[in-house]
Amino acid sequence: MSRRPFRSDLAGVMNEFVAFKRSQGYDYRDGFGALRHFDRFLLRCGYVGPEITRDILSRYAASVRHLAPNTQYGRLAAARVFARWQRRLIPGSAVIEHLGVKRPALPRYYLYSRAELASLIRAARQMDETRSGSRRPRCLATLVGLLYATGLRIGEALALNVGDIDLAANRLAVRRGKLGKERNVALSASAAVVLGRFLDTRPDWAPTGCDAPFFFNTHGGRLGYGSASESFRTLLRRCEIGIGALQKPRLHDLRHSYACERLRKWYEEGVDVNAKLPILSTALGHVNINDTQLYLHVTAQLLQVAADRFHETFANNCKGTQP
Repeated sequence: MSRRPFRSDLAGVMNEFVAFKRSQGYDYRDGFGALRHFDRFLLRCGYVGPEITRDILSRYAASVRHLAPNTQYGRLAAARVFARWQRRLIPGSAVIEHLGVKRPALPRYYLYSRAELASLIRAARQMDETRSGSRRPRCLATLVGLLYATGLRIGEALALNVGDIDLAANRLAVRRGKLGKERNVALSASAAVVLGRFLDTRPDWAPTGCDAPFFFNTHGGRLGYGSASESFRTLLRRCEIGIGALQKPRLHDLRHSYACERLRKWYEEGVDVNAKLPILSTALGHVNINDTQLYLHVTAQLLQVAADRFHETFANNCKGTQP
C-alpha cells in the first residue's frame, strides 16, 4: 500500500476520517478503497479545499456512471459519508443527498455444487504437487477446503497463525474477525486431519512457532489475498467453473456455499432451522443475526426451485411424457 494513500487537498482530513472509522471497530477496507477513488478524482480535477462544492460532487457522480450499479453505489456512498464528516468541520460544505443509483436488491454470490467443490480440491492438489519442487507453499487445496468446511472469511483464514489451530479440541480460534471480534470455530474430524497433515508437511524453510502464519508465501511471510485470489482464479479456469454465470465465482463464495449447505442439511434432517440459525450466526461471526437471514432467504429460494422442478416432473409423468 502507498505510504500516502490520499494525495488530494483533503488528504489530511481523509486520513483522520479513516482513522476515526477504524477506531470504532470497523475494518473499513472497502470504504477506504472507495474513498481513494474520490481522492484521485479530486486530484485530477485540481480541487482546492477545504469546502466540497455541489459541482464537485455532481461531476464525481457523473464520472462513475459507466460503472456497474454496485460499484457506483459503493463509491458514491463512501463519498457521501465523508462529505457529511467534512460538513461537520466546514458548515458550508456540500453533501450528496441522493446517490442516483440503488444497490442491487439480490445478493451477489455463486453457490458451488458438491461436484464443483470436489473438482476444485482435485485441481488444487494437482497445482500444489507441481509446486513441490519449488519454494511455492503447497497450501491451495488446504485453503479451499478450510473455507468451505468452516465458512471463514478469506481474511480470517489468511490471518490464522499456527497457534490458532487446536487439533486436540478440533477447533480453531479467529483472533481478527470482522469488527475485531474473536470467536472459536469447530472443526469436523476430517477437517482436523487435513489441517494436521498440512502442519506436519510444512517445508523446512517455512516459518515456525505459535505466532507463525498458518498460510505462508514463498518468502516465509503471510500469504496475501492477492496471491490467494489469483491462484483461485487459475483453479476456476482449469475446472471451467462459472462459465456463462451471471455472477462470477469468487473465493468469498465458498463462505456462502458453506452456509447454504449447512442449512440444506438441516432442512433434510427436518430440524427447526430458525432454532439453529443462532448457531450458524455464531459460526460465521455475524454480530447481527439478521445478517445470517440472508442465507436462509437464499436457501428458501433454492428449495422453491427444487419444488417447482418436482411438480413439473410429476405433472409430466402423469401425462406420460418425459421432462
